[in-house]
Amino acid sequence: MPSKKPVEISQLFGQAGQSQQIHQLKSQIEKLEVEIIQLRTNVFSSEEKITLEQQIEQLTNQLATQGGIHEIAVNLIDPDPAQPRQTFPQLVIQERAESLRRQGQQNPIVLIPQIDGRYKIFDGELRWRSAPLAGMTKLKAVFLPKEETSDEVVVFEGQLVSSIHSQKLHDLDLATALIRLIIYKYPDLSGREDEIPKFLNAFINRLVRSKKLQYLALIKDSDLMTQQEWLETSDFKEHEEHEIVSVLLGLQLNPVSINNNIFPLLKVTEDLKNVIRSEGLETSKVRELNKLSSEQMKIDESKALMIRTQVTHRVIEEKLSLSQTKTLVKQTLEQYSASNSEAKQNKQMDKTIKDIQSINLKILEQTRLIKLRQVLQEKLDEIKALM
Repeated sequence: MPSKKPVEISQLFGQAGQSQQIHQLKSQIEKLEVEIIQLRTNVFSSEEKITLEQQIEQLTNQLATQGGIHEIAVNLIDPDPAQPRQTFPQLVIQERAESLRRQGQQNPIVLIPQIDGRYKIFDGELRWRSAPLAGMTKLKAVFLPKEETSDEVVVFEGQLVSSIHSQKLHDLDLATALIRLIIYKYPDLSGREDEIPKFLNAFINRLVRSKKLQYLALIKDSDLMTQQEWLETSDFKEHEEHEIVSVLLGLQLNPVSINNNIFPLLKVTEDLKNVIRSEGLETSKVRELNKLSSEQMKIDESKALMIRTQVTHRVIEEKLSLSQTKTLVKQTLEQYSASNSEAKQNKQMDKTIKDIQSINLKILEQTRLIKLRQVLQEKLDEIKALM
């Protein structure tokens, strides 16, 4: 099966580029992206990686020179509220600020000029957020040509591809961005966001039953023509399934992984989503903490939220590993399971005491009274032993 070159941002912005300078820039970007992807997928040996990293640094500087570097005031730059990446933990911002203080800005950010003299961030929001902490009032920047940024969907998809390739996105951001991109491309799914994971799950389950699941991993990395042929001949019962899978394959994402690992994050509690965005908490730990639900602990939601918040705070403050997090969650669940069991026993005991108190001894036969005294005496002896 022919191999497919990874999705590149330059492919998404392929209609503009009228000048020779822009053409050269896009050609350099294409080479750079291929090399970065190869580097991250361990295609090269250690020695080759060192050489390649040096080449990438040189190439990045060359691209910045060809595209033109501008000094832009930080207060004239606005984040893009619609961009895929929404998770910027404070610790990460502080670390980047320290890097900017010590080493300065190594690479320019990418901006989209606005008609009011301001600029919107296409790539580089972390550096923009960190700049004030580093005492910087200006940032080096390159611009995307206006003709390449008129299509909102193209811009968003470009940001998403950039973030996926640079591994910037938290899984929750990826899940949210994929839903948005699917709706951008297929407006018939607008207002049906909750159904998208269900459609994908139904398709995956059907592939499992027909024992065809293994083909998805191969199709993911195939060329566009092979992917299209596969999409046209696959067992889609609903047109929505076809639409969703086509978007995922177009981004070279495995629908199985998205179904099993990414989309489930959309269902985690809001408090955990907030922790992800503020602290960047790993997906694996979030999955564990999400088990501390009111249903699992048999308590009301307000109390479950309090417990989940306490446990989550401890995981973050003590920097617990995944194994330690699993243990803590298990212990918490067992504690409330035991507590619920004890509460159930107490409730049963209260009922038993009331039942005994309500017995009319005068109407009982002699044999019944003897039996009752015997049972009560045995319980009294047990109580004495325990006390």
